[in-house]
Amino acid sequence: MRAWLAMLTGTLFLALWAPGCSDDNKPGPNNGDSGVPGDPDGGGGPTGDGGTNPDFACNVARQEGCGTGQSCHFADLGGGKTGSRCFAAACDVVQQNCAQGQRCTYVGVGATTERRCVEAGTGAEGARCTLAAADGGVEYDTCAAGLFCKDERQEDGGTGFFCRRLCHATTQCGDAGECNTVLRLAGTSELPLLCGPRSQGCDPFAQGCTAPLSCYPSSSGPVCAGSGTHGTGEACDFSNQCAPGSACVNTGRGLNCRPLCRPSGSPACTAGTCRPLNDNPGVGACIP
Repeated sequence: MRAWLAMLTGTLFLALWAPGCSDDNKPGPNNGDSGVPGDPDGGGGPTGDGGTNPDFACNVARQEGCGTGQSCHFADLGGGKTGSRCFAAACDVVQQNCAQGQRCTYVGVGATTERRCVEAGTGAEGARCTLAAADGGVEYDTCAAGLFCKDERQEDGGTGFFCRRLCHATTQCGDAGECNTVLRLAGTSELPLLCGPRSQGCDPFAQGCTAPLSCYPSSSGPVCAGSGTHGTGEACDFSNQCAPGSACVNTGRGLNCRPLCRPSGSPACTAGTCRPLNDNPGVGACIP
């Protein structure tokens, strides 16, 4: 398979709201997905002056904030940062707004990757897939409409390629799991999402996840995810960039790692105020 099908693996994107941290608070979304950076639903978060987080220019899960002919996707911003941006393209990979018999998908065109309407493949969800025959220098996979060919590690240590559902939010996954798998494709800054396995629940205070995973709060409750190393107060995009026992929280002054606490009980904050985290009953973060 070509490099443009490579996937960013082992990273679960999480970040959270701490209610009461600014005058522009809003509740967390009900999309249930724990695989989005920044605001749990992919929107811009409030800052201390009542503005929005400039890294997140639109709402991925709700597809809000973009103009006609554009769709909202997570994006590489450079410098190791991730946000959301509006992208214009010929079609939408989730809406599948191509002519009958065609599909919208990511295609390789030389050194770039872009969304185009191409002939629909026959690979069903979960079926093995490969690249279709090249068509005028355009490369794409053999999956049916709404699916994308993703590489997956096999039990024998090898790699298999399977058709998985493209999504903007978990509500679009049905029984396929959560919208929590991020594709990093060569030749584009777009970071499309796929439906992946549902994350294992856990207790963020007891931990208990199998190494190298640790327990982090998310918009669908605490889940096991790859462990980070960022310390208290360090800037973050995702909760699992933070060290275990902390989370990436919008404090009203941007996203940074804050220690976890119980709003009423132990562990308590050694500094700051323990504010509850949306969608995580009994879990809070210490906000200065």
